[in-house]
Amino acid sequence: MYAVIDVETTGLLSKDRIVEIAVAQLDEDGLVTATWETLVNPRRDLGPQELHGVRAADVRKAPTFDRVAGDVVELLRGRVPVAHNLAFDGRLLAHEYLRMGCEIPDLTHFGVCTMQWAGHFLPDAGRSLADCCLAGGIANDRPHEAMSDVLATAELFALYLNSMGPVPVWEGRGLGLDEMHWPPVPARSTPAVRRGAGAGDGGEFLARLVDHLPRVPDPPQADMYLALLDRALVDRHISATEADALVDLASGLGIGRTAALGLHRGYLRSLAAAADGAVSAAERDDLARVAGLLSLPADAVDDALNADEPPPVRPGRGFRLTRGDTAVLTGAFAESKSFWAARLEAAGLHVAATVTKKTSLVVAADPDSMSGKASKARQYGIPVIGADAVDTVLARMAPA
Repeated sequence: MYAVIDVETTGLLSKDRIVEIAVAQLDEDGLVTATWETLVNPRRDLGPQELHGVRAADVRKAPTFDRVAGDVVELLRGRVPVAHNLAFDGRLLAHEYLRMGCEIPDLTHFGVCTMQWAGHFLPDAGRSLADCCLAGGIANDRPHEAMSDVLATAELFALYLNSMGPVPVWEGRGLGLDEMHWPPVPARSTPAVRRGAGAGDGGEFLARLVDHLPRVPDPPQADMYLALLDRALVDRHISATEADALVDLASGLGIGRTAALGLHRGYLRSLAAAADGAVSAAERDDLARVAGLLSLPADAVDDALNADEPPPVRPGRGFRLTRGDTAVLTGAFAESKSFWAARLEAAGLHVAATVTKKTSLVVAADPDSMSGKASKARQYGIPVIGADAVDTVLARMAPA
């Protein structure tokens, strides 16, 4: 009878993209009979992540909208669409189909907006979903998660249904399921991806390598792997994107888990040797942090510091910023881009608007950002770090 929908998006404009969608099917009494949800890969920056909370690490594994478009049509077909602010959800949904060359029915004409009807059923409440839920005694523990908002809206809609007679007050106001013509988009039964899908990525990448391969790689294979590892560790964090790149490169170079562990130990010894003398508590903590990211045991730091022989891998310069280097910002930051630009400029960096081969660093609102700037930086081998790692990187800047 009804289908309640909610979308989380990269922004409020028609050019913005859906990053999460949820649908709950309801019977004529407003009882939930089925639910469906998935993250959607927008292939761009995720926008206000502090609002919707969707991580790029999760969305990278999610289907693009065209892969779920047919499934969404089947969930909505033959049902009255319901949403809180149906104009917004319907507009963003319509533009996703327009990008595919398809046109869907005007949901605001055929559907029910619980926000618009709030003044009739909850006259003393505000119009936001949070205000309506508060007035109706409805729990919504995870606002701005699509399924949580859908279930809260479904409960709100059921409250409306139970507050009137057998004939809905909106009967005859544009509703007409026989006039809703949905495009012939085939349903793919695409596997859904939910929040938390990327939670196990990052520092656990070593576990994804093959146990044994025929030989231990020598330079230049080892050098290529270590160069990528050095860029990944610039912020002392291995993002999901960096983990995937390390796994792909290791597999392509014939580096298995055992060989990688050997290279990791050598890399740690090269960092220890670069300390050149007495090691401060901060330097020891830094070595311990790197050892943990490289899946090395707790005693690996002592072994590296007490090694009598030179490190088996060339220590190299490693990545270090210097005053005058160029940094680029990308994404919707919780503070503002001007705030982070001022931080970087105060440290002596030049902040540019675009990424070129001369760019030294990209600071992203999310280290797994899929923005055009972040993608270009990765193509050029430029480190991409999250805003929360800026202090770590700046603290390791080379002296002027």
